[in-house]
Amino acid sequence: MAHIFKADGFLARVNIKTAALFVQFIVSVSFNLMGSFLPLFIETELRYPLIEATYWTGTAQFISSILFAICAPFWGFMCDRIGTKKIMMIALAGNGIAYTGMAASTHINHILILRGLQGSFGGISTVMFTLVATVVPRGELKKALSYQMAAMTMGNLIGPGIGGGLTSVLGYRLTFVISSLLFLTILPLISTLSIPPPVKGEAEDPGFTLSDVKASLPDMANLVLVYACMNFIMPMIPWFLGSVGVPDEELLLYTTVTTTLNGVAFAAATPLLTRIVRDRALPVLSVAAAGAIFSTAFVRNPLQFIALRASIGAIQSGIPPNLLGGGKSKRRGTTMGFLNSARFVGMAIGPFIATNILGEGTQSEILNVFSVMAGLSLVTALVLYLTHRKPKDTQTFA
Repeated sequence: MAHIFKADGFLARVNIKTAALFVQFIVSVSFNLMGSFLPLFIETELRYPLIEATYWTGTAQFISSILFAICAPFWGFMCDRIGTKKIMMIALAGNGIAYTGMAASTHINHILILRGLQGSFGGISTVMFTLVATVVPRGELKKALSYQMAAMTMGNLIGPGIGGGLTSVLGYRLTFVISSLLFLTILPLISTLSIPPPVKGEAEDPGFTLSDVKASLPDMANLVLVYACMNFIMPMIPWFLGSVGVPDEELLLYTTVTTTLNGVAFAAATPLLTRIVRDRALPVLSVAAAGAIFSTAFVRNPLQFIALRASIGAIQSGIPPNLLGGGKSKRRGTTMGFLNSARFVGMAIGPFIATNILGEGTQSEILNVFSVMAGLSLVTALVLYLTHRKPKDTQTFA
């Protein structure tokens, strides 16, 4: 099969994009097998009450996402220096070690440390965004990234479902091991890809400079806010479902259904909204998401909660691809690294804020969680408006 991925010209670009979609999908599945059960694993295997397990899950995600955010520019820089293939191999190995370690964990500190290791080696999405940005013409980049994010989301939604099924048969620890093994299935495909070499800087090329960072700051700020609003509820889902009447023995099933339908809606709507939504419409999506987030505080049964999560997934899906354009720098890896870093800062602070506000889970604390996150979504709408409105002096008229 190696020759399939070593064709030249247009066919090579098409095949690399297809391979990138497949790799992103498998990686996302591997990452998210534990998406439906980590709080339940901490409760059952490490002996914590579910409300405390929810807090520790949010803390673990905060640590992982912050370290990813810190390390993402480094991985992007290394893609520019030594190439995406080598960096992909290193990231796959690091994640395999982290998930194997979690399978053997016996204390909450083990989970926190290993999730930190996972975040430190979490450069795979940065590598894939960089690869797509390298082979796709700039005018087609937003569309290509929308499909890449749809593949990521499909993995995100299928992963928890598969993980829930595997856990019910094999248990939590063997499911962690399977996550680790899944990373190995990617290695043969990566070894066959003829990936473009890093761009060599010319003598007068200053490389990635402070001005490149400044040019990316508006989209970085928006990505932080958007992903905080998208991911704040993830560690809380099992606890929240329990609070609206789901029995303990059905929490895994309902959590899996909730995350799956949210992901289906996000993945299905991403390519469509990316095509039809322009920059000036992005604040409207964020305002609509704020309304749906706030409404969640008043649900009284799990079906209402599931329906709202699906609608929020569809609404929010049109925003990220419009923010991941990659800037104008030739150092696409470093630029994508900074943008991906912002994504993970948002993924870190959203759950951390929400789980800390939740406290003991009283009704007033639940209302506070959704009020704060809805307010943050409104702030996001304002920032999107200020950074993506079309300046008058650049408008064109027929």
